[in-house]
Amino acid sequence: MALAGRDLQEAFHRIPVGSSSVDAQVHVGGGPIAVIALHPWGPLGGSMDDPHPRTVCRVFGSAGCTTVRLNFRSGIGSGNGSVEDVKAVAAWLTQPNSAPEARGRVLASKVLIVGYSYGSLIGAAAAADIPQAFSYVAIGPPLDYSWALYVWNGQTLRAKAAESEGKPKLLLVGTKDQFCSLKSFEGFASTLPNPKEMQVIKDADHFSLFSHLNQAFNEWVNRTWKMSLQDWARGAWLHAEAVPFPRPHAQSPQASPKKAPSPSSRPSPSSRPSPSSRPDRTP
Repeated sequence: MALAGRDLQEAFHRIPVGSSSVDAQVHVGGGPIAVIALHPWGPLGGSMDDPHPRTVCRVFGSAGCTTVRLNFRSGIGSGNGSVEDVKAVAAWLTQPNSAPEARGRVLASKVLIVGYSYGSLIGAAAAADIPQAFSYVAIGPPLDYSWALYVWNGQTLRAKAAESEGKPKLLLVGTKDQFCSLKSFEGFASTLPNPKEMQVIKDADHFSLFSHLNQAFNEWVNRTWKMSLQDWARGAWLHAEAVPFPRPHAQSPQASPKKAPSPSSRPSPSSRPSPSSRPDRTP
């Protein structure tokens, strides 16, 4: 497994977004995949230094991916500005780059977007408009408060997230999440096309999901692409003779993602232990 605790060599960058820019920490890996990690709601203190985007970057960066964690320009409003931030970062990664680490080359040809809390719906919506975005992960989507966090624009972002036919998706929530009930989680998952996987983590609340991400990502990659995270990060699936991920309507075990269950048949939660520490309470 990738080592979630390994420190990455990152460099600070200001990535252009129109006439403005976002602050970001960038780690350049050796493979074709870049992972963009998105943080919780800024007005309550969420930033790229939250343990969730930090853990995302450590897990995927240690495996060999290029990683970017960024601060949204603003978290107040519909969320559309934050979507533009993600699209700009993806363009910066997938076009010839003048950053010293890039030396004029393209840093990545494929993009995985991993959003936590506020960033989860932002990333899922942005993926629909990024041609190189082949997959996304939504961690603890704050579905029960989306009307407030996105100022009545949550349904629009959810509709964009559903424009993901053929893109592997991982959705994670804890059984004690304060901002997303299992009913809301299952309802959201039911609107998304295949392929998709839902993981419900026993006894985890909204702020402790970061401690489960290393295992969750490794297992998801293994089940979906049938290889280790390290092989996946170096792009082995891009050169495989077989399709790199399950066809949406195939019936093989890896191509049959879990459907959003009814309340009477909810998925069995993971038995991973809950962590002993809690970060700041930011949705």
